[in-house]
Amino acid sequence: MTEEAAADHGTDDKAQPDYGYTGVFRGLFHSVIEAARTRLDLAAVEAEIFMVRTIRLLLWALAALACGLLALAFAVVAVVAAFWDTHRMAGVLSGAGLFVVLAAVFGYIASRTFKGRPAMLEGTLQQLETDQHRVSGKP
Repeated sequence: MTEEAAADHGTDDKAQPDYGYTGVFRGLFHSVIEAARTRLDLAAVEAEIFMVRTIRLLLWALAALACGLLALAFAVVAVVAAFWDTHRMAGVLSGAGLFVVLAAVFGYIASRTFKGRPAMLEGTLQQLETDQHRVSGKP
């Protein structure tokens, strides 16, 4: 065997990829890092969407509540002024009772709204569960 053949032979060995333990672990580690980054990106997007939706919901609810309560307050003042000479206590108590009933209705609607929303990061958690089933070999 000549030196050129030996030199070519050595070059061919280095050109082939290394499939030893180091290469396998490096590839596995790279795959895990990529999967984790994908999941974190998904979580960040879902958190941003959740926050925007929550802020929008709170702003519109606050605006509607303020307008409704102002209109109701003026209506109660009108009722109290109309009954001031004859039944002022009845007018004031009916106005207060109306506000109590509306507070209960608004509280019920708010609790239903928050219970019906999807949980924060629900998609991310589902994807992580899918990954866990794939790794464990369960269908």
